[in-house]
Amino acid sequence: MDLTLTWDLLLILFFAIVIAYSFIVGKEESGKIIVASYVAAVAVQGLGNIGDLLTQQSSNVAEILGFAISENVMSSAKLIIFTAVIIILAVRGGIQIDYAKEFSPIVNFIITAAYGFATGGLLLVTLLTYIARSPLLSSGIGVSPSLSPLIAQSELVPMMIAYQNVWFALPAILLVIVGLWSRKA
Repeated sequence: MDLTLTWDLLLILFFAIVIAYSFIVGKEESGKIIVASYVAAVAVQGLGNIGDLLTQQSSNVAEILGFAISENVMSSAKLIIFTAVIIILAVRGGIQIDYAKEFSPIVNFIITAAYGFATGGLLLVTLLTYIARSPLLSSGIGVSPSLSPLIAQSELVPMMIAYQNVWFALPAILLVIVGLWSRKA
């Protein structure tokens, strides 16, 4: 069996790791990670916009001094800040998710798997957006020169990009459905 490392294999592995982690921490903690991911995505987008404004205004001064902040540095900073904010919010953010109703083990399994799958999609779409140096949910993400090697070498990346709105909305929809379903009658 010849196993070649491809982008598709890495994406599948990423989903598998996120789903496995969801089972390790449980559905409540997985819900916290979803909420933290949304907050981190919006915060990093806002900080990135501020950073873009500052670098555009100070680019002449930075070039005179011999250093300029490249787009690669900005993308890397966004990725690092995104990851850090998720971890900080999930661990110390004060987010609490409690379901009023206990579900059967099979339903808990399904909810946890769905949360993991949706979280994996949300994280990947957000990371692709940062790599593409585009705003969240931008329709132009697919034509980004930064993503063209990934798109050319993968069958899954173009699907992730084409359905980015679904990947971005799915975790929130799941949280709402499970939240309404878990209410005590």
